[in-house]
Amino acid sequence: MSYDLIIVTQSNGHLIDVTHRCIYSSREDGAELNIIIVETGNPYRYDVDRIIPYNGEFNYNRALNMGLKYVKHEIHILANNDLIFRPGWSKIGALMVLNGYHSASCVTGNMNRKGDVVYEGYDIESILTGWCIFVDRYCIEKIGQLDETVSFWFSDNLYAEQIKAAGIKHGLFANCQIDHLVSETLKKQPTRLQRKYQMGEMSKYLNRKNHYAKIKNLHGVDTQDL
Repeated sequence: MSYDLIIVTQSNGHLIDVTHRCIYSSREDGAELNIIIVETGNPYRYDVDRIIPYNGEFNYNRALNMGLKYVKHEIHILANNDLIFRPGWSKIGALMVLNGYHSASCVTGNMNRKGDVVYEGYDIESILTGWCIFVDRYCIEKIGQLDETVSFWFSDNLYAEQIKAAGIKHGLFANCQIDHLVSETLKKQPTRLQRKYQMGEMSKYLNRKNHYAKIKNLHGVDTQDL
């Protein structure tokens, strides 16, 4: 299976090693990867297919949208840099196609979910893992692009609202694992920025949530908040 892996990174200090580990682990499964780095920190030459410099105030979904301009394959991976891909992760693409999912996640190590099971829904972190989302070309065409209303926190919530409004179901595949090191990059930011990226934009998210709910109702989409 072939994938576009878009990684948003900040190449400062030990975070360079964090990104290297993410890249290396993703390649261990032998999948064909078009790896795109969106660099929000200092310039650094990773051994990848493309590095895109990000300038200006940080916006997570905007960084991902920049990466999506250079995709080549049918399935794209929207990823933090603080991930470890575990053996067997790359079968998720075939499973998505087989089971008819256009949006999907893998379990992470602290989830008590195993086996050939798909959990369907939009609950952030427990089903829709914002640190690593698999999305196919059809999904991106359906929603247009990722909503850039918020800077960081609630970016995955907005994605959930977008796909719900478009009638796209999301599945968590319990037999594929990608571990998340829990906001390694965010923890290195000044406290002021952490607060801004976390709770400072809740009202923006809630306004957009109402917007997508109206779209969903307008088009009679039958996707439920599972």
